[in-house]
Amino acid sequence: MSGIFQLDGGGRGRAQRLKEAILACFYDGSAHAEARLAHFALRDWQRILYWLDISGLALYLLHRMRQLGLAHCMPEPVRDRLERNLAENRGRTRALFEEAEAISEVLMGRGIAFALLKGITLTPESVPDSALRWQIDLDFLVAARDATAARHVLSTFGYGLRAVCGNTMEFTAGQSSAPDMGKIYRVHSQRSLELHMVSTSPNRSGLRRDRLFRARPRPFGQAQIPSLAPADILVQQALHLFKHLCGEHTRASWVLEFRRHIEARRGDAAFWREVERIAAEEALGEMALGAAMLLADLTFGATGGVPLREQAIARLPRTVRLWIESYGRRILLADSPGNKLYLLLRKELPDGDDQRASIRRLVFPTHLPPPITRGARGERPGQRLARYRTELWHVLIRLWFHVIEGLKYAIEHSRWQRRVTEISQ
Repeated sequence: MSGIFQLDGGGRGRAQRLKEAILACFYDGSAHAEARLAHFALRDWQRILYWLDISGLALYLLHRMRQLGLAHCMPEPVRDRLERNLAENRGRTRALFEEAEAISEVLMGRGIAFALLKGITLTPESVPDSALRWQIDLDFLVAARDATAARHVLSTFGYGLRAVCGNTMEFTAGQSSAPDMGKIYRVHSQRSLELHMVSTSPNRSGLRRDRLFRARPRPFGQAQIPSLAPADILVQQALHLFKHLCGEHTRASWVLEFRRHIEARRGDAAFWREVERIAAEEALGEMALGAAMLLADLTFGATGGVPLREQAIARLPRTVRLWIESYGRRILLADSPGNKLYLLLRKELPDGDDQRASIRRLVFPTHLPPPITRGARGERPGQRLARYRTELWHVLIRLWFHVIEGLKYAIEHSRWQRRVTEISQ
């Protein structure tokens, strides 16, 4: 599979080629993977460690290299670092599972309808070992009628409401601290959780067919906790991936997890019939499914024998398909955890014309970013000063992001308009 970019011969070009080689490790055999990686030195690997972390691929790569018997292809300092990260992440994952079990027990005891969502439920179809997945928070789906009761339960675990965005409530607990990439795999003093609310009203026929109604108990440690039905999990993976394609940052690991899931279910015809039905009922569900399948093909190679694949991709609007083919791998391989190329995609969605004013505000925002730290009770002057420094640094980083990515967007916008005009003729 050929890359999208023409790379220069300098350090940046070598780093980009190493990233391409790493993606290939997930679909190539050991002989090809070893040949690809043989050209890169420790310095090249050090240049891409930040990308490995923010892409979510770092621990997956370590696992894959062990599977292929190619752990020796990574420089020893890099391998040692990833092994330490895996040990740290195993502890972090254990803490997340314990928190999920404790909260779930109370929710079930109070008769609150809920289901676990996202990363914690992706093993084994998408994630061979939960400790390999870099997960930031917990996600629960709750019936809208139970949202207040669920919020009260969370308060008993120390969670306070931080923000509300549409049907999602974001909570945090514990003491906030400055972001530190060197500690992302460790257990943090601050915990995060999201409640996603869904209406559970019956339809005109008096029947319920929502995700929560279809949820099934699933083993987590010693407990049986409700989680989404298998077909719902895949559709929600596609929707989650497409949502992030329409936003600043998309992790390559989400694409890998989605691809692993469709491979695990490749021969299950009944599963794919249910996926098709559920996707048709979700807003943008069919588009998200086609976009996720196309991006998975472009990133990790085409997966044959998957029902729905060809028709899901064929249903994509031509401009959405063009955007994924033009920019999909580019945003996954980018060092910066963010871009503004997603604004080009947003314009091609069914409500794109209605979003033009908001898109302009996203290109050149006139407000400060939300704070990333919170003052603790009894905070000393030195601690407050350190927190203000962190916030100031965050503001400057976001300002730099808007300037650089805004310029890139302006350049690509004119190119994009020409491409759209060409395929429309």
